[in-house]
Amino acid sequence: MTDTARKHRSAITLAVIVGGLVTLASLTQQTDGPRQLTASEAEYCEMTAMWQEDAKAGFVESQRRGWPDFHGNAASLCSPQITHGQQLASR
Repeated sequence: MTDTARKHRSAITLAVIVGGLVTLASLTQQTDGPRQLTASEAEYCEMTAMWQEDAKAGFVESQRRGWPDFHGNAASLCSPQITHGQQLASR
């Protein structure tokens, strides 16, 4: 086998190994359960939940804790998550 053929074979072998590792890493990161929220999404969900709880308790906007649902996606993003009130009740 010539030096050129060995170099090509080594390059192909390395590419196959790296490709296999990338595929394996991709497969191990997939989950069947709900998607994990990022830290900023989790904070958004907690703050909008606090805002909604204070609204239900009758607080005026200027005295509510948390944030209003600025982006309008709290219902779809946060619905399976535990709200701040549920966290407090479980303590």
